[in-house]
Amino acid sequence: MGFHDLRAFIAEADRQGMLRRIEGAHWDLEIGAIAKMLHDTPANPVVLFDRIPGYPPGFRVLSNHQNNVKKLALVEGFSPDDSPMEIMRQLKEKRRKGVPLIPPREVADGPVLENREEGENVDVLTFPVPRWRTLDGGRYIGTGTVVINRDPDGDWVNVGTYRQMVHDAKTLGFFVEDQHHGKIIAKKYWARGQACPVVACYGQEVELFRASTGSSPWGRSELEVAGGLKGEPIDVVSGPVTGLPIPARAEIAIEGEVPPPDVDARPEGPFREWPGYYTQESAPQPVIRVKAVYHRNDPILTGPLGNDRNVIVDGTHHASTAVWEALERTALPGIRGVWDHCNGLFIVISLEQQFAGHAKMALLTATSAHGSGSAYRYYVAVDDDIDPSNLTDVLWAMTTRCVPENQIDIVRSTLSARIDPIVSPMKRAIGDLTCDRVLIDACKPWDWREQFGKSMTYTPEYEREIREKWRPALMG
Repeated sequence: MGFHDLRAFIAEADRQGMLRRIEGAHWDLEIGAIAKMLHDTPANPVVLFDRIPGYPPGFRVLSNHQNNVKKLALVEGFSPDDSPMEIMRQLKEKRRKGVPLIPPREVADGPVLENREEGENVDVLTFPVPRWRTLDGGRYIGTGTVVINRDPDGDWVNVGTYRQMVHDAKTLGFFVEDQHHGKIIAKKYWARGQACPVVACYGQEVELFRASTGSSPWGRSELEVAGGLKGEPIDVVSGPVTGLPIPARAEIAIEGEVPPPDVDARPEGPFREWPGYYTQESAPQPVIRVKAVYHRNDPILTGPLGNDRNVIVDGTHHASTAVWEALERTALPGIRGVWDHCNGLFIVISLEQQFAGHAKMALLTATSAHGSGSAYRYYVAVDDDIDPSNLTDVLWAMTTRCVPENQIDIVRSTLSARIDPIVSPMKRAIGDLTCDRVLIDACKPWDWREQFGKSMTYTPEYEREIREKWRPALMG
């Protein structure tokens, strides 16, 4: 079974020595700066902020809670002491066996309903919403969040992670890329002249957040995926305002509606998105009109996993598992591991070459494995003696084994996203959100690989033996 709620995950992180508590940091930039600085330390702890100036003790902010593979291991029920590639291998095997779809379970009550504000009493700034970075256009309550809406035609519930800036006490931004399910559903309501009902949660079960940031097919609810990840149903209460399911153990939740943009749209942003850049100036976006706010006693607002060029080195690793699974579906032999750096912007495939063109086939398969509309850009194939999770090893292979004129290709004009910093202003102006993808074969050249210089230091078996024998010393 997974964690009962977010608090159970925090308690386990604390037990594992992975939690850092900070008191007295201000919501205006200080929380964001401290979270980034702690991420850049070797410990990279989960960070829980309390006693935030201007707010009651116990109104807390959590950040850096799923931004490296050891924290991901906790979410998935693996040992955080295992090597990064071993954790990824276990994750891939878990996905290969299949995660069951477990529908949510409706309950009459839950901790999220311990406190309620409706109508004129609604004020989202009851919570210590941070302004995360200097150039951010405002305070962002929606970063480590889930947003829930229902398809009016198929009657299935979508759960996605979309950012939300605070406009005022009762109004939030609704920034969603056009190709994402949450926006497609909203447009169906707008086409009928209706506002789209929504629920948003800020602080929820870690399995639900992981499912929300994944890519489920159209018509499959992430609530069912999250139940499968957790090993039991996600408990939900029926929203009194929208009728949508509200995760019963969420820390904070709101109910509201998104009117058509021609009825209400307000300047939103800029915001430093996960590739590490501000790619858009403030521009009109749809809004959520908040009708009700619910929260637990001593609520915990979840913040970013870490949207910064020094913070995105490690993330949720959806891209790794998606690519690995896609390669296995094609029956390509010899795949030894897949790792995504920079939240999937840089994907590395380790393989044992078995025929001419083997690496190229793996690279081409990878480009379509994580769904359309992504900013994922660099795909690198390396030999099986290279650890794809180790960037130093990967760069060594790229600089010593890749023959540029023969082993680098570009796939042009693939769909990207508005947050992609490489999409030029001219292309944005005409709605052309495409980018190119680079394929780098950093394997030993196939036709003379046997004559390539030897480089092995120790056999993998011997390394495993030493790692196990000396585990306490190596972990210390």
